[in-house]
Amino acid sequence: MHPGGVTSMPSFLRSFFPEVYKRTQEQGQDSNYCKYDNQSLQLFTSSLYLAALVATMFASTVTRKLGRKQTMLIAGVFFVIGTVLNAVVNSLILLILGRILLGCGVGFANQAVPVFISEIAPTRIRGALNIMFQFNITIGILIANIVNYFTAQIEGGYGWRVSLALAGIPALMLTGGSLMVDDTPNSLIERGFEDEGKAVLKKIRGVENVEPEYQEILKASKVAKAVKHPFRSLIKRHNRPPLIIAIFLQVFQQFTGINAIMFYAPVLFNTLGFESNASLYSAVITGAVNVLSTLVSVYFVDKIGRRMLLLEACIQMFVSQMVIGIVLGLKVQDHSDNLNRGFAVLVVVMVCTFVASFAWSWGPLGWLIPSETFPLETRSPGQSVTVFVNMLFTFIIAQGFLSMLCHLKFGIFFFFSAWVLAMSIFTILLIPETKNVPIEEMTEKNHKNIEATMADGGLSTSASDYEAKITPIVIISCIMAATGGLMFGYDVGVSGGVTSMPHFLEKFFPEVYRKTVEEKEVGSNYCKYDNEKLQLFTSSLYLAGLTATFLASYITRSQGRRATMLIAGFMFIAGVGFNASAHNLAMLIIGRVLLGCGVGFANQAVPVFLSEIAPSRIRGALNILFQLNITLGILFANLVNYATNKMKGGWGWRISLGLGGLPAVLLTLGALLVVDTPNSLIERGHLEEGKAALRKIRGIDNIEAEFLELVDASRVAKQVKHPFRNILKRSNRPQLLISIALQVFQQFTGINAIMFYAPVLFDTLGYKNDASLYSAVIIGAVNVLSTIVSIYSVDRLGRRMLLLEAGVQMFLSQFVIAVVIGMKVKDHSEDLSKGFAVLVVVMVCIFVSAFAWSWGPLSWLIPSEIFPLETRSAGQGVAVSVNLLCTFFIAQAFLSMLCFFKFGIFFFFPACIFVMSTFVLFLLPETKNVPIEDITERVWKQHWLWKRFIEDDSVQEEKVATDH
Repeated sequence: MHPGGVTSMPSFLRSFFPEVYKRTQEQGQDSNYCKYDNQSLQLFTSSLYLAALVATMFASTVTRKLGRKQTMLIAGVFFVIGTVLNAVVNSLILLILGRILLGCGVGFANQAVPVFISEIAPTRIRGALNIMFQFNITIGILIANIVNYFTAQIEGGYGWRVSLALAGIPALMLTGGSLMVDDTPNSLIERGFEDEGKAVLKKIRGVENVEPEYQEILKASKVAKAVKHPFRSLIKRHNRPPLIIAIFLQVFQQFTGINAIMFYAPVLFNTLGFESNASLYSAVITGAVNVLSTLVSVYFVDKIGRRMLLLEACIQMFVSQMVIGIVLGLKVQDHSDNLNRGFAVLVVVMVCTFVASFAWSWGPLGWLIPSETFPLETRSPGQSVTVFVNMLFTFIIAQGFLSMLCHLKFGIFFFFSAWVLAMSIFTILLIPETKNVPIEEMTEKNHKNIEATMADGGLSTSASDYEAKITPIVIISCIMAATGGLMFGYDVGVSGGVTSMPHFLEKFFPEVYRKTVEEKEVGSNYCKYDNEKLQLFTSSLYLAGLTATFLASYITRSQGRRATMLIAGFMFIAGVGFNASAHNLAMLIIGRVLLGCGVGFANQAVPVFLSEIAPSRIRGALNILFQLNITLGILFANLVNYATNKMKGGWGWRISLGLGGLPAVLLTLGALLVVDTPNSLIERGHLEEGKAALRKIRGIDNIEAEFLELVDASRVAKQVKHPFRNILKRSNRPQLLISIALQVFQQFTGINAIMFYAPVLFDTLGYKNDASLYSAVIIGAVNVLSTIVSIYSVDRLGRRMLLLEAGVQMFLSQFVIAVVIGMKVKDHSEDLSKGFAVLVVVMVCIFVSAFAWSWGPLSWLIPSEIFPLETRSAGQGVAVSVNLLCTFFIAQAFLSMLCFFKFGIFFFFPACIFVMSTFVLFLLPETKNVPIEDITERVWKQHWLWKRFIEDDSVQEEKVATDH
C-alpha cells in the first residue's frame, strides 16, 4: 500500500512518529520544507525497498530453478503476511518488519512478473502487455490515494489501519492468479519440460504450427543450460550492452524524481501550504493522471517505439520541473503557508504534466526494456540486477528525499531536471529500438547494430542506397543555394525591428507613432501596434510571394532550378533598393512586393535544388541549410536593428532595410556559380550534361543505377503536360495533403507571430525599446543554434521524432507563457518583475528552440523530397503558396488577434500544436535515408493509409491499359 497518505495522517504520526507530529502542529519550525525530515519516518517507507533489494538476489535463482509461476506465488504469500502485520501492529519495530516482508514480496514479484509477461506475449503486442505491470502499479497508487483520502476522515484515529489492511486485496489476487496461470514455455523448456512447454506454447498462441518459435526457444534453452554461473556470464562482453542499459534505466527512472513526488505527494502538498484533505485530493488527481497516461503507453509503445516515448517524455519532464522550481522559488518562502490560487493551480498542472510524461515512458519502459533485451541464459540474473538496482536507488531516494527537500528546497526540482537532461542524451546515443523484434532474436536483430533498428515511424529503411561520396562541390553548391534562405530570414527579422523604431513609425505610420507616445489614449496596452497599414508593410511580402510562386513553379520546371534562383536574386536586389530609398508608403510597399516575388522564386527553387543534389543519407542535413540561413538572416537582422536603432538623425531604419542587399547579392552570385541538378537537366532533355553533373556531384564513376532511375523518372515527368492538374490525381493526394498541412501547421505554431513582432511583443510586456531588440537578438541566437541541432539529428533520429518531440515542448512553453502573462500583465501595465520577465524570455527561447529543430526546417524539407519528379515543381509551388498565404494571414492578423485575445493568444496556438502533433503521429511517414526517386515505392506504398491511394491508382491505370 502506498505510504505517502498515511505519513500525513495525524493519528498515524502521533502513534509512531511523535517528533514529526509535534513539528506539524507547531508553526515555529526552522523551515517549512523540513517538517517531515525524520530518519525513522523515511525508514518506514525505504525499508521496503531495502528488503526488496536483498530479496531479488534470491528471487533470481528461484525464477530460474522453479519457474516464473512459483516465484510469483512466493511473492503473493510475502505480500499477505506483510499486510496483516502492518495493519495490526502497535510498535514501530513490528511496523518496519511488516514493511520488510512487503519488500520481499516486491523483490520476488518485480523479478518474475515482467519476464513472465515478455515471454508469454506475442511479439507484436509484447510492449503493450508488458506495460500492464506498470499500469497496475499506477492503478494501485490511485486506489491507495483514494483510500487514504477517505480513511483520513474516519474518526477514532484508526483510518491508517484500514489503508494498510486493504493492501491484502491485491496480495490475494496475485496469490490466486499465480495458482491459476501456466508457466511460460521458455521457463518450462529451460527447466527440461519440453513437451509441456510445447503444449503451453500451442495453447497461448492459439495455433498448431508453433514449430519455428518452439525451435527458437529450444535453441535458446540449450545455450541457457550450458551457463552454470549466470551472474558471472552476465558480465561477459557480449552481455554488457543489455546490462548497462538495464542498470542505467533503473538509475534514471528513480532520478527523474517521480518516486519522490509519488511517495510523498500528500507531504509535498502539505509542505506547499495546502490543507490535509486538499493534499490527499491533489494526490488522487496525480494518481488518475498516472493511470490514464500509462494507458497512452499501452497503445503507443508497439506503434511508435520505445525510444520516441522516452525522448518525448524527457523534454516534457524537463520543462515541467523547471517551471515548478521557478514558481516555488519565486512564490514559496521557508515559512509561507499558501500559494495563491493561480500559482497553486499552475504547480498542480505542472506536476500532472510531469507525471503524465513519466507514466507513458520511463515508468513502464524501465521495466519493459530490460525484460526483453537479455538472452534466455541471462534473463533471470539480468532481471535480478535490474530489480536490485531499481530498489537500491528507490531506497536512496526514499531515504534521502525529505532531507534533500529540507536542504535544497525548491532547488530539488532543478537537481532532477539535470538528471532528465543526462538521460535524454543517454537515450539518443545508446538505447536501440526493440519494438516488433521477437524476444529470442533480440541479440541478432538488435545489439549487433544499434543504428539499424532506431525508431523511424514504422518504415523500414534497410534497402541499399545509391553509392555516393560527400563531395566538395555538393557542399559548396548547397551552401551557395541556401543563401536564398538568408534573404528570406533577413526580411522576416528586419520588419519587426524597424516597426518598433520611432523615426520609422513617425515617417510612415504616424497614427501608430502617436499611440506609442501618448499611451493614455490607447484603449489597451495590447493594442498599441494594431494598425492595418503597419501590418500590410510586413504581410505584403508574403502576398506577393504567394502569387509569384505559381510562375516560379513553371520556370523551375522549364528553365531549371538554377535559373529560378537567379531571378530570385535580381528581385531581391531591386526590392532592397526600393525599401532603402523609400520616401513614402507606396515606395515602401512596392519594395516589399518585389522582395515577396524574390521569396516566392527562392522558396520554390532552393529546397528542391538541395533535395535533388544531396546524397540521400545526408539529404535532410543539407536541405536544412536553407532553414539555417533563414535563422541566420533573422539573427543578422536583429543585430543590425539593435545597432541602427541607436543611430542619431532618424535614418537608422534605412541602413536596416538597405543591408538586405548583402544576402541578395550572395544569392545572385551563388546562382551564377552552381551547376543545375541532374534531375532538372535530364528532365529538360540534357541527358549527357545531366549524367556528367551526376558523376561530378557524386564523386564516383559508377552512377549508372541512379542515372537510369532519373531517366525513368524524367520519362514519366515528360508525359505530364499539366503538372498542376496531375497533382490532384489520387496517387498524388497524400503528398499534396501533407505538404499543405505542414505549411498551415508551421504558421499556426505561432512562430512567425513571435519572430516578426518579437520587439513589439517585448514592448507590449513593458520592456524598454533597447531591451526589446536585445531580447530579439537572444531569440535569434537560440534559433540558429537549435537549427544546427536539426542538421545533426534529422538523418539520425528521423523527421517524425523531431516533429513530435517539438510538439510537446512548444505546447508546454506557450502554456506557461500564457499563464504568466495572464496573471502578471494587465492591460496597461508597464513592467513584469525581473523574475517573471526572465521566465517569459526562457519560455520563448524554449519554444523557439523546439520550432527551430523541427517545424521550421522540416516544413521545407519534407515537401521538397516527397513528390515524384513529374509533380515536384508543382508540388513545391503549392507548398510555398500555402506557406506564404498562411504567413500573410498571420502577419496581417496577429496584432489584431493580440489586441482581442490578449494573453489568450498563447492558448490558441497550443491548441493548434496539439492538432498538428496528432496529424504527424498518424499520417506522416518517415522519409530519412530513402533516395528521392524511391520515395513512392519505399514510403507511400508502405504506409498504413496512403498505400490505398497509390495502389488503387496503379490498379486503375492497369484497367485503362487493359481496356485499350
